Amino acid sequence: MTTEQNQRTLAVVINPSKFDDVDAAKATVTEGARRAGWDEPLWFETSIEDAGTAAAHSALDADADLVCAMGGDGTVRAVASVLRGTSVPYGLLPSGTGNLLARNLGLPINSLEDAVEVALLGQDHAIDVGTATFDDGEERVFVVMGGVGLDAEIMDKTDDDLKKKVGWGAYVAASAPALFKGGFEATLSIDGEPEDPQKCLMVLACNCSSVVANIELATGAVLDDGDLELVMLRPNVVAGWVGVAIDVATGNRNGLASLKQWSGREFEFTLDNPVLAELDGDPVGETTSGRFGVDPGALIVRLPVPTPKSPGLSRSEALEPELDAGPDAD
Repeated sequence: MTTEQNQRTLAVVINPSKFDDVDAAKATVTEGARRAGWDEPLWFETSIEDAGTAAAHSALDADADLVCAMGGDGTVRAVASVLRGTSVPYGLLPSGTGNLLARNLGLPINSLEDAVEVALLGQDHAIDVGTATFDDGEERVFVVMGGVGLDAEIMDKTDDDLKKKVGWGAYVAASAPALFKGGFEATLSIDGEPEDPQKCLMVLACNCSSVVANIELATGAVLDDGDLELVMLRPNVVAGWVGVAIDVATGNRNGLASLKQWSGREFEFTLDNPVLAELDGDPVGETTSGRFGVDPGALIVRLPVPTPKSPGLSRSEALEPELDAGPDAD
């Protein structure tokens, strides 16, 4: 095999606002590519107008063998929306506060050098992609969660500068006023089966179990089972938020629980008044109705070899190597 045949193209969609020293971050990725025998990376920056969708399309147009997202959850979602349904592998180079998809996949989140190594030399694994349609009729995607109500209010009120300073504490600060907002009535349909209308504070479709601060909100949700988990937060006038905390800790999701949960592939809802919606932490406006669905195995992500036990994967044991992505692979 010739040297030219061994060369591979890495494209990186980067959100410069997530880095204090963009040049140093790029140098780390470039050095990792050199060590692994890849070509020098191609760089595509996000902007205020574009969270990464246009940049990801440009990366595909460059015939990249691997596309990486180097930014926060919004960048990860934008790039995933473009790579969905393609055979191009997706590498995660986490930055920012949440890094929710990377956390659920057990990927390195505190070492860019380690994350680059996984992206370039790891194995491919297919995961599900969530879809969401609201009042405007546009289908959008999410990789971690999509919801209406309390979660969207918290994300909308969270200060970006505060997130950089105190991390998860910024979400706690934003949650205080949101907790006292009135609820709404939701009428659900689970895989075509209607549910009785219920008063609630939040309806959240989860593609994986941990959607904030490593708290397992959607018990049993994994990224590669072809299903979503729908979680409803209901007012608990007896136990209040203490009861919610107990339900989260114990995994209680039915009966008299504050949290109720369903598994399925398609969830439709109608609300009695307009409620703010969000996808992977990004508010997307108010809606009075919508649909959450799943596109099974639609996104190919890079994982370590072997893959350690991860909260977001269905197999409890490490995945067997599926692909040698090194420079000598055929």
